[in-house]
Amino acid sequence: MNKDASIITTVAATATAMIGVISLSGFTITTGGELKGSPAGSEGLTTSRPGAVVIDFNDAPDLDFTKVGAVNQKGTTYSPEDALVINNGGALVPTKGAVPFSSPTQNNTSAYLSLPTNSQDDGDINQVSIQLPKPSSYWGMHWGSMDSSNQIEFFRGDTRLARFTPDDFVSLGVGPGVGGDNQTEESNNPYINFSAQGSQQWFDRVVLTQQGEDETLAFESDNHAYDAVPEPLTILGSGLALGFGALFKKQQSRRQ
Repeated sequence: MNKDASIITTVAATATAMIGVISLSGFTITTGGELKGSPAGSEGLTTSRPGAVVIDFNDAPDLDFTKVGAVNQKGTTYSPEDALVINNGGALVPTKGAVPFSSPTQNNTSAYLSLPTNSQDDGDINQVSIQLPKPSSYWGMHWGSMDSSNQIEFFRGDTRLARFTPDDFVSLGVGPGVGGDNQTEESNNPYINFSAQGSQQWFDRVVLTQQGEDETLAFESDNHAYDAVPEPLTILGSGLALGFGALFKKQQSRRQ
């Protein structure tokens, strides 16, 4: 758990997921998302952030196992491109992955990314680096069957800004040991949102890692979402346009 954690916690229930808020390492971290797909939940949980770009892996080939390089990455770059995507209708795959759980009434049956514990025998990929097209202030994902060995890191260039594992989120009411069976409990399969608290925490790369040597565990996730920071020139241009518009209106009113 991060030693520099200052914690602000709020927990409430919604129709889609638990909602909680904490502050850690320059990020505001919340849980809560929306049921995706038809019927609702059949494509997992997704972000509720307006304008965020979502990578849902759902255009993966109709195969039980494929590679992340075969899906539309929506402007991002996943490396290595042979990281595992499972697309088998939601069935458990021992030592490979369990689909991120949606709800008791409709579970996720869509494709998802899985990082099994690295095995020299079958060449599993236990880490993926996700390069974003622009600096971003937000990252979200449906985090499946949380394990302490799962890790997420945020980088700007080669500088690591923050590192988290599910043990950091227990005060949110999610994570290992919070619920019962971690493959079928909402508290162990939340949609989790990371928002940078300032420009110093804007990031351009996210790294997901399955740590350790327990080959019964994996790091599963779905519906990755990012929100790029607007271009400075776009912000400046919008500000100038508003300023000129206000000045024009003022001059017009004086002439009348």
